[in-house]
Amino acid sequence: MLKAAIIGSAWRTPLGSNVGEVVDRLLAGERAAAVNARFDASAYTCQLAAAMTQSVAPSRNARFLRRMGLHAVAVAAEALDSAGIKGSDRVGLFFGYGGLRAHWDDLMPAFERQEAGGANAWNCGLDLLHPFWMLQHLSNNAHAIAAQELGARGEGATYGGANAGAQALGAAIRALAAGAVDVALVVGYDSLIEPETLVELAARGACVAGAASPATPYDINAAGFVPGEAAAALVLQRPGEGECIACVQAQDAADGEKGEALAGTLARLVRAVAQPGDVVDGAGLARPEYDAQERLAAAQVTGDDAALCCIMSAMGQIGAASSVVQTIALAELLRRRMLPPIAGLQRAAGGPLRPLMQAEATTARSAIGLCAGAPGLAGIIRVELA
Repeated sequence: MLKAAIIGSAWRTPLGSNVGEVVDRLLAGERAAAVNARFDASAYTCQLAAAMTQSVAPSRNARFLRRMGLHAVAVAAEALDSAGIKGSDRVGLFFGYGGLRAHWDDLMPAFERQEAGGANAWNCGLDLLHPFWMLQHLSNNAHAIAAQELGARGEGATYGGANAGAQALGAAIRALAAGAVDVALVVGYDSLIEPETLVELAARGACVAGAASPATPYDINAAGFVPGEAAAALVLQRPGEGECIACVQAQDAADGEKGEALAGTLARLVRAVAQPGDVVDGAGLARPEYDAQERLAAAQVTGDDAALCCIMSAMGQIGAASSVVQTIALAELLRRRMLPPIAGLQRAAGGPLRPLMQAEATTARSAIGLCAGAPGLAGIIRVELA
């Protein structure tokens, strides 16, 4: 299976922005779940969130990009800088984004005073919409602005959906293998903690209810995940063309489900990518039946005794950013020869794989990271030390 070498990275996560410091916090078992700090969510089913606290620098791009898009452009620039790469016609740019969503904090003021039949619609609130409102919703805004600012003029694409990070990684790896680009910059960003996402997550019972500290994925009392957000970027090149941090493979899949992808879809990805002895970073949906099926699917390839960790337990579910964040975190963890505990895990459910209750040393040189989301989307990455 095709792979690429990782030569640079950057991220913004609910646990911080410095890769080393965030991994320290993962190893310490820290968890970012707290009462939603983005807005008053007391009237929502899910009142918890793993929110980023980093501010964005003032930018002219704020006319076209919201907060997460600005973070995405920033991490793209930082990742290229960390790799010592300058933009050119041979630098490709591949973006993974959660998808087109109408932002309620824009829409609600514009529609709350509207009259039946739409009479006088402009003066009843539509005049409150920003002139660039539709442009601010374009899925490829951040991609276009990053390409212009960084000079990344090579081949590339924007992918949407809960597994868009895996899609973008897979496309970048194929572009490198085909010789279409010499360097690939891959960016994934998403937020699941806004009103428009929280309502949808609650409607299908995906997120935890209430404001009390919830049980974690793979706990016997798990009852839904904590939504989170992140922006992350990787710089890739062909293996063997210089020093690298690690190598990565990626694959995505879809099965048409209205909710999260079936566990069988994850199993298909595991069979295609994983190898015996791989550490497993789970999808962490925190639904006992799904968690159990996921563990069984992974163990059939990695072995029953493979270590099970869960970055999403610490950071919350981060949608399209998942595979890019997992790649960065697992590469650093393998390099340190340490694995993190499942943050907050109290009573691990029985089954194959070893859910980690505390940080432990490892001799493993490879790990897989799984992600799953609606509608019926799944992804996998495999990171291996070079």
